[in-house]
Amino acid sequence: MSQLTTNTQQPTVEERRSACPGLFRMAKARDGAICRVKLAFGDLSSDQARRVADAAQRFGNGTIEITNRANLQIRGVRPDTENPLIALLLDAGLGPLTDWGDDVRNVMISPIAGAYSDSVDVRTLGSQLLEALQTNSSYQTLSPKFSILIDGGESVAIVDHPHDLWLSPIDLESNAPRFAFGVAGVPPTRADDQPALGTVTTGRAFDFITTILGLFVEWNLTHPEAARLRHMIADMGAERFVDQLELRLGFRVRRDELADWRRAPPRLNSHLGILPDGNGSNCFVGAMAPLGRLDPGLLQLLAELADKHSHRKLRMTPWQSILLPDVSIDNAANALADLEALGLSANPQKVLATMLSCSGSAGCGSALAATQADGLKLAALLDGKTGIPQIHMSGCVKSCASPSAKPVTLIASAPGRYDIFLRATNGPSRFGKLLAANVTIEKAAELIGENSGSGGPLHA
Repeated sequence: MSQLTTNTQQPTVEERRSACPGLFRMAKARDGAICRVKLAFGDLSSDQARRVADAAQRFGNGTIEITNRANLQIRGVRPDTENPLIALLLDAGLGPLTDWGDDVRNVMISPIAGAYSDSVDVRTLGSQLLEALQTNSSYQTLSPKFSILIDGGESVAIVDHPHDLWLSPIDLESNAPRFAFGVAGVPPTRADDQPALGTVTTGRAFDFITTILGLFVEWNLTHPEAARLRHMIADMGAERFVDQLELRLGFRVRRDELADWRRAPPRLNSHLGILPDGNGSNCFVGAMAPLGRLDPGLLQLLAELADKHSHRKLRMTPWQSILLPDVSIDNAANALADLEALGLSANPQKVLATMLSCSGSAGCGSALAATQADGLKLAALLDGKTGIPQIHMSGCVKSCASPSAKPVTLIASAPGRYDIFLRATNGPSRFGKLLAANVTIEKAAELIGENSGSGGPLHA
């Protein structure tokens, strides 16, 4: 059972500046409360998976969601069951290190971090930071949305998810690689992306990150209405921020050559299927549950597969998919077949292998349409068509399921009707360019099919 420390300064629910659900503060939704179970880098043992499945069955409505930060959410929790649910999850070792540490456990790394010699192993740094966030009481005022990306340069990574602070390696071929860093954004991969602010050596990265956190916490004391690093940058400007950072650190971080540095884009859909790891004898095997959702029975069966194939280990991913780590190469095909037999998809040519969706009107009061049911209907209509890119179903313009624009985004306009956007770097919407407005799912399938394929605008 997790050992929690008593802290008399723990913020009340009313003092938190976010509706983000957590373990101790369950957000209310149309289908009941949501309990978010935060996982360290997506890791979940088979025994813990069984406990989560049991919890969702006993205390929720049976729906378990994988989030875009590789966590799990138990939906439909009844008010009278919140305390026993918390007790069960704590007993499973799924709680924070301190009583106030749950909200701040927001550090993202690649699900294959540490497996390859051509990238920086960031798991140790990430673990060190997770511990500091939960045990340094000055961080308890951070917003539950405050997040940090530590990128190791892996080919399997999400680098288009905005974070308050990000680090990404440069000079990977050298004996002393450095991290480029930026705030309120993403590592640049395209020519028009915001460039990095500076660099820091890997050996100084932990102190560097905690120095930035200290600067923000101090600034936040006089700006209590602000919650994110972007608010601090908007207030003081990037140049003044870096000035103060260098003064605290005692060394320069600015580097003129970073104006042209770009992070190599990760391989598309590389989290799906069989991915050999760096030692050549084991691999990762990944697949997507339909629309990132599980039920207790499916999670129990996944735990059995982990016992059988991956040393009792499962790993959730920020693509809302599942990886079996440390699978023997000789057994990889069997592990993949077992995942697909459970209804998961590993072939990116299958629409449900990449489609994302929010909970929709069945679970969220803001949603204008039943995106889960409509997404399954759309996938069935597109089944067998080739070249269909990733599709994101959103019940409203908040776009909770995806912080970045996808190749195709459907925004609900009314029950069963959607506006369709195609991703474009020059807008005019943050989702891209409008293809059609207020169309049915049947019409959406027709338009997406017509605009897909090697010659269509979705692949331009």
